Amino acid sequence: MFNFNLPLRIFQLILAIIALGLNGHVTSWYLHHTHPSTTPSAPPYLVSVGTSTLLTLPYLFLNPVLAGGNKPNGRFFNKWLILALDSATCLLWFAGFVALAVFHRGLILCGPCDVMVGAVIVGALAWATFLATTLLASLHIMRTRRGSGEQTHAGWVGTQESVQI
Repeated sequence: MFNFNLPLRIFQLILAIIALGLNGHVTSWYLHHTHPSTTPSAPPYLVSVGTSTLLTLPYLFLNPVLAGGNKPNGRFFNKWLILALDSATCLLWFAGFVALAVFHRGLILCGPCDVMVGAVIVGALAWATFLATTLLASLHIMRTRRGSGEQTHAGWVGTQESVQI
């Protein structure tokens, strides 16, 4: 089986950077063209979600890579922490893109409408990728729940090593 961890994590990194740019532009537009108290809360929230994603991705990406080889469990690899970070980030992206979509739908006049639509699409894609990695981490936990401490977690996302029963 193909290891999905690397491509999904790289795609999540790219989406987080794009979301930072798009939502930063929308936030800046509202701060400069409207009264600061009328600035919507969804774009700055998505900026903070993108920032938190950039802070969690090094752990989510590097731990399965460093836990590879024949080392049992890796030094800092914790499958429960990876599941928790993936699930929390998945929920944050879901709340953010839904809030921005609801805000955009209620607008009558809109300055950065195209940028906001792009931010909703990028947020939905980021949510979908984190949903996928959350499901893959859950599958890994289910596959390794009966095992001893000697199991390797190198292929925790879809490689041949993770199909041990």
